[in-house]
Amino acid sequence: MIHLRKAGPRAQTYLTGRTRTFSLSVRRSAWGSLVGLLGLIAVIALGGPAFGQQNPCAEQGPDCRPLKPAEITALKERILALRAALPVPDPARWAVPHGVGDAYTMPFIAELNAGAPMISASWPAGAFTERNEVHFVYEGVTKAAAGQMQAALNRMEVLATLLPHAYLVDEVDGRCVDVSDPEATNIEKTATFLSWEANEGTVLTLIFGPRTCKMAETERVDKPAPNLAPVKCVKLEITGPNRAEVAALKKKIDRKAFEALLGPTVK
Repeated sequence: MIHLRKAGPRAQTYLTGRTRTFSLSVRRSAWGSLVGLLGLIAVIALGGPAFGQQNPCAEQGPDCRPLKPAEITALKERILALRAALPVPDPARWAVPHGVGDAYTMPFIAELNAGAPMISASWPAGAFTERNEVHFVYEGVTKAAAGQMQAALNRMEVLATLLPHAYLVDEVDGRCVDVSDPEATNIEKTATFLSWEANEGTVLTLIFGPRTCKMAETERVDKPAPNLAPVKCVKLEITGPNRAEVAALKKKIDRKAFEALLGPTVK
Protein backbone atom coordinates (compact mmCIF):
# COMPACT_ATOMS: atom_id res chain seq x y z
CA MET A 1 0.00 0.00 0.00
CA ILE A 2 1.21 3.52 -0.76
CA HIS A 3 1.74 5.53 2.40
CA LEU A 4 0.55 9.14 2.34
CA ARG A 5 1.68 11.86 4.68
CA LYS A 6 -1.75 13.40 4.64
CA ALA A 7 -4.95 11.38 4.63
CA GLY A 8 -7.34 12.11 1.78
CA PRO A 9 -10.31 10.61 0.01
CA ARG A 10 -8.07 8.10 -1.69
CA ALA A 11 -6.31 7.01 1.50
CA GLN A 12 -7.42 3.55 2.55
CA THR A 13 -6.41 0.34 4.22
CA TYR A 14 -6.72 -2.61 1.92
CA LEU A 15 -8.43 -5.82 2.88
CA THR A 16 -6.62 -7.40 5.79
CA GLY A 17 -9.21 -9.65 7.30
CA ARG A 18 -12.51 -11.36 6.93
CA THR A 19 -14.43 -8.83 9.02
CA ARG A 20 -13.52 -5.99 6.66
CA THR A 21 -14.41 -8.14 3.67
CA PHE A 22 -17.78 -9.03 5.12
CA SER A 23 -18.59 -5.37 5.78
CA LEU A 24 -17.66 -4.35 2.25
CA SER A 25 -19.57 -7.25 0.79
CA VAL A 26 -22.81 -6.37 2.54
CA ARG A 27 -22.59 -2.76 1.40
CA ARG A 28 -21.84 -3.68 -2.20
CA SER A 29 -24.70 -6.17 -2.28
CA ALA A 30 -27.07 -3.42 -1.16
CA TRP A 31 -25.92 -1.09 -3.92
CA GLY A 32 -26.10 -3.74 -6.61
CA SER A 33 -26.06 -2.32 -10.12
CA LEU A 34 -25.51 1.24 -8.82
CA VAL A 35 -21.86 0.47 -8.00
CA GLY A 36 -20.58 1.43 -11.45
CA LEU A 37 -22.46 4.73 -11.49
CA LEU A 38 -21.49 5.66 -7.94
CA GLY A 39 -17.89 4.72 -8.68
CA LEU A 40 -17.77 7.07 -11.65
CA ILE A 41 -19.25 9.86 -9.53
CA ALA A 42 -16.53 9.20 -6.95
CA VAL A 43 -13.85 9.41 -9.63
CA ILE A 44 -15.14 12.82 -10.66
CA ALA A 45 -15.89 14.18 -7.20
CA LEU A 46 -13.04 12.71 -5.15
CA GLY A 47 -10.29 12.15 -7.68
CA GLY A 48 -7.17 14.27 -7.24
CA PRO A 49 -7.37 15.85 -10.71
CA ALA A 50 -10.63 17.79 -10.57
CA PHE A 51 -12.52 18.19 -13.82
CA GLY A 52 -12.27 21.67 -15.22
CA GLN A 53 -9.39 22.75 -12.99
CA GLN A 54 -6.78 24.80 -14.82
CA ASN A 55 -4.08 23.38 -12.55
CA PRO A 56 -4.94 19.76 -11.63
CA CYS A 57 -2.31 19.85 -8.86
CA ALA A 58 -3.70 23.00 -7.23
CA GLU A 59 -5.25 21.10 -4.32
CA GLN A 60 -2.66 18.34 -4.13
CA GLY A 61 0.61 18.06 -2.26
CA PRO A 62 3.86 19.74 -3.32
CA ASP A 63 5.02 16.49 -4.93
CA CYS A 64 2.20 16.46 -7.50
CA ARG A 65 2.75 16.97 -11.21
CA PRO A 66 0.88 16.14 -14.42
CA LEU A 67 1.83 12.87 -16.03
CA LYS A 68 3.48 13.08 -19.46
CA PRO A 69 1.77 11.33 -22.40
CA ALA A 70 4.44 8.62 -22.55
CA GLU A 71 4.08 8.04 -18.80
CA ILE A 72 0.31 7.74 -19.08
CA THR A 73 0.71 5.16 -21.83
CA ALA A 74 3.28 3.22 -19.82
CA LEU A 75 1.12 3.14 -16.69
CA LYS A 76 -1.94 2.15 -18.70
CA GLU A 77 -0.06 -0.76 -20.23
CA ARG A 78 1.27 -1.89 -16.86
CA ILE A 79 -2.17 -1.73 -15.22
CA LEU A 80 -3.75 -3.68 -18.07
CA ALA A 81 -0.95 -6.24 -17.77
CA LEU A 82 -1.71 -6.49 -14.06
CA ARG A 83 -5.34 -7.06 -14.90
CA ALA A 84 -4.40 -9.84 -17.32
CA ALA A 85 -2.22 -11.54 -14.68
CA LEU A 86 -4.96 -11.79 -12.06
CA PRO A 87 -6.34 -15.25 -11.34
CA VAL A 88 -10.02 -15.61 -12.24
CA PRO A 89 -12.39 -17.98 -10.41
CA ASP A 90 -14.41 -20.56 -12.30
CA PRO A 91 -16.81 -18.52 -14.51
CA ALA A 92 -19.41 -21.27 -14.26
CA ARG A 93 -19.64 -20.59 -10.52
CA TRP A 94 -18.51 -16.98 -10.06
CA ALA A 95 -19.29 -13.75 -11.90
CA VAL A 96 -18.62 -10.02 -11.53
CA PRO A 97 -21.84 -8.33 -10.26
CA HIS A 98 -23.91 -6.51 -12.85
CA GLY A 99 -23.03 -2.83 -13.19
CA VAL A 100 -19.46 -3.05 -11.85
CA GLY A 101 -17.18 -1.31 -14.34
CA ASP A 102 -13.77 0.29 -14.68
CA ALA A 103 -14.58 3.06 -12.21
CA TYR A 104 -14.47 0.41 -9.50
CA THR A 105 -12.13 -2.21 -10.93
CA MET A 106 -9.47 0.01 -12.58
CA PRO A 107 -9.78 3.67 -11.50
CA PHE A 108 -6.72 4.78 -13.49
CA ILE A 109 -8.27 3.47 -16.69
CA ALA A 110 -11.65 4.97 -15.77
CA GLU A 111 -10.19 8.45 -15.22
CA LEU A 112 -8.19 8.22 -18.44
CA ASN A 113 -11.25 7.19 -20.46
CA ALA A 114 -13.29 9.98 -18.83
CA GLY A 115 -10.80 12.59 -20.00
CA ALA A 116 -9.62 13.58 -16.53
CA PRO A 117 -6.23 15.28 -16.14
CA MET A 118 -3.79 12.53 -15.17
CA ILE A 119 -1.47 13.41 -12.30
CA SER A 120 1.12 11.73 -10.12
CA ALA A 121 2.50 11.96 -6.63
CA SER A 122 6.22 11.43 -5.98
CA TRP A 123 8.29 8.95 -3.99
CA PRO A 124 12.05 8.51 -3.53
CA ALA A 125 12.19 6.34 -6.67
CA GLY A 126 10.15 8.75 -8.81
CA ALA A 127 6.63 9.81 -9.76
CA PHE A 128 3.73 7.36 -9.75
CA THR A 129 -0.04 7.30 -9.88
CA GLU A 130 -2.11 6.82 -6.74
CA ARG A 131 -4.75 5.05 -8.87
CA ASN A 132 -2.50 2.04 -8.71
CA GLU A 133 -4.84 -0.87 -8.03
CA VAL A 134 -6.98 -3.40 -9.88
CA HIS A 135 -9.85 -4.74 -7.79
CA PHE A 136 -12.40 -7.39 -8.76
CA VAL A 137 -15.27 -8.78 -6.75
CA TYR A 138 -17.09 -11.98 -7.71
CA GLU A 139 -20.44 -13.29 -6.53
CA GLY A 140 -21.65 -16.85 -6.65
CA VAL A 141 -23.71 -17.47 -9.76
CA THR A 142 -26.27 -19.33 -7.64
CA LYS A 143 -27.38 -16.85 -4.98
CA ALA A 144 -27.87 -18.11 -1.45
CA ALA A 145 -31.49 -18.36 -0.39
CA ALA A 146 -30.94 -17.41 3.24
CA GLY A 147 -31.05 -13.64 2.74
CA GLN A 148 -28.59 -10.84 2.13
CA MET A 149 -26.21 -11.75 4.95
CA GLN A 150 -25.66 -15.27 3.65
CA ALA A 151 -25.41 -14.02 0.06
CA ALA A 152 -22.68 -11.59 1.10
CA LEU A 153 -20.57 -14.50 2.33
CA ASN A 154 -20.89 -16.11 -1.11
CA ARG A 155 -18.29 -13.73 -2.51
CA MET A 156 -14.65 -13.56 -3.55
CA GLU A 157 -12.39 -10.55 -3.95
CA VAL A 158 -9.10 -10.11 -5.79
CA LEU A 159 -7.11 -6.92 -5.15
CA ALA A 160 -3.73 -6.18 -6.75
CA THR A 161 -1.62 -3.07 -6.23
CA LEU A 162 1.44 -1.72 -8.05
CA LEU A 163 3.90 0.01 -5.70
CA PRO A 164 6.77 2.39 -6.53
CA HIS A 165 8.62 1.27 -3.41
CA ALA A 166 9.41 -1.89 -1.48
CA TYR A 167 6.60 -3.45 0.56
CA LEU A 168 6.56 -2.07 4.11
CA VAL A 169 6.72 -4.65 6.90
CA ASP A 170 6.77 -4.14 10.65
CA GLU A 171 9.88 -3.37 12.65
CA VAL A 172 10.07 -5.07 16.05
CA ASP A 173 13.00 -4.52 18.42
CA GLY A 174 15.10 -3.08 15.63
CA ARG A 175 14.56 -5.87 13.12
CA CYS A 176 12.25 -6.33 10.16
CA VAL A 177 9.41 -8.81 10.71
CA ASP A 178 7.98 -10.04 7.41
CA VAL A 179 4.70 -11.33 8.86
CA SER A 180 3.64 -10.02 12.26
CA ASP A 181 0.23 -11.71 12.40
CA PRO A 182 0.59 -14.44 15.07
CA GLU A 183 -2.18 -16.46 13.42
CA ALA A 184 -0.63 -16.40 9.93
CA THR A 185 -0.11 -19.82 8.35
CA ASN A 186 1.61 -21.30 5.30
CA ILE A 187 4.27 -18.58 5.27
CA GLU A 188 6.57 -18.76 2.27
CA LYS A 189 9.35 -16.27 1.66
CA THR A 190 12.50 -15.49 -0.29
CA ALA A 191 14.34 -12.19 -0.70
CA THR A 192 11.87 -11.11 -3.39
CA PHE A 193 8.71 -13.07 -2.57
CA LEU A 194 6.45 -13.38 0.45
CA SER A 195 3.08 -15.09 0.96
CA TRP A 196 0.93 -16.07 3.88
CA GLU A 197 -2.62 -17.05 4.78
CA ALA A 198 -4.81 -15.61 7.53
CA ASN A 199 -8.31 -15.97 8.95
CA GLU A 200 -8.29 -19.74 8.69
CA GLY A 201 -7.12 -19.69 5.09
CA THR A 202 -9.82 -17.34 3.81
CA VAL A 203 -7.35 -14.48 3.19
CA LEU A 204 -4.25 -14.97 1.05
CA THR A 205 -1.58 -12.28 0.61
CA LEU A 206 1.32 -12.43 -1.83
CA ILE A 207 4.13 -9.88 -2.20
CA PHE A 208 6.26 -9.85 -5.35
CA GLY A 209 9.40 -7.78 -4.95
CA PRO A 210 11.60 -6.53 -2.10
CA ARG A 211 10.51 -5.62 1.42
CA THR A 212 11.61 -2.95 3.88
CA CYS A 213 10.83 -1.90 7.44
CA LYS A 214 12.11 1.65 6.87
CA MET A 215 9.02 3.81 6.50
CA ALA A 216 11.00 6.69 5.00
CA GLU A 217 11.58 4.55 1.90
CA THR A 218 7.83 4.31 1.31
CA GLU A 219 6.77 7.91 2.04
CA ARG A 220 6.11 10.65 -0.46
CA VAL A 221 8.73 13.33 -0.99
CA ASP A 222 8.38 17.12 -0.90
CA LYS A 223 8.75 17.98 -4.58
CA PRO A 224 7.73 16.52 -7.93
CA ALA A 225 9.97 13.75 -9.23
CA PRO A 226 11.15 14.39 -12.79
CA ASN A 227 10.90 10.77 -13.91
CA LEU A 228 8.40 7.97 -13.50
CA ALA A 229 9.25 5.42 -10.83
CA PRO A 230 9.64 1.75 -11.65
CA VAL A 231 7.25 -0.81 -10.25
CA LYS A 232 9.24 -2.08 -7.29
CA CYS A 233 6.59 -4.32 -5.75
CA VAL A 234 3.23 -5.91 -6.49
CA LYS A 235 0.83 -6.84 -3.70
CA LEU A 236 -1.91 -9.39 -4.38
CA GLU A 237 -4.71 -10.16 -1.92
CA ILE A 238 -7.38 -12.81 -2.34
CA THR A 239 -10.34 -13.15 0.01
CA GLY A 240 -12.91 -15.91 -0.21
CA PRO A 241 -15.76 -17.50 1.73
CA ASN A 242 -13.69 -20.53 2.75
CA ARG A 243 -10.22 -22.06 2.57
CA ALA A 244 -11.04 -24.35 -0.36
CA GLU A 245 -12.14 -21.51 -2.65
CA VAL A 246 -9.04 -19.45 -1.87
CA ALA A 247 -6.77 -22.47 -2.36
CA ALA A 248 -8.35 -23.18 -5.75
CA LEU A 249 -7.68 -19.62 -6.90
CA LYS A 250 -4.14 -19.72 -5.51
CA LYS A 251 -3.36 -22.58 -7.87
CA LYS A 252 -4.15 -20.30 -10.82
CA ILE A 253 -1.58 -17.67 -9.87
CA ASP A 254 1.25 -17.39 -12.40
CA ARG A 255 4.18 -16.05 -10.39
CA LYS A 256 6.25 -15.31 -13.46
CA ALA A 257 3.48 -13.08 -14.83
CA PHE A 258 3.56 -10.99 -11.66
CA GLU A 259 7.34 -10.88 -11.56
CA ALA A 260 7.29 -9.58 -15.14
CA LEU A 261 5.37 -6.52 -13.92
CA LEU A 262 8.34 -5.36 -11.85
CA GLY A 263 10.88 -2.92 -13.20
CA PRO A 264 10.95 0.29 -15.26
CA THR A 265 7.61 1.53 -16.54
CA VAL A 266 8.94 3.80 -19.31
CA LYS A 267 11.48 2.03 -21.50
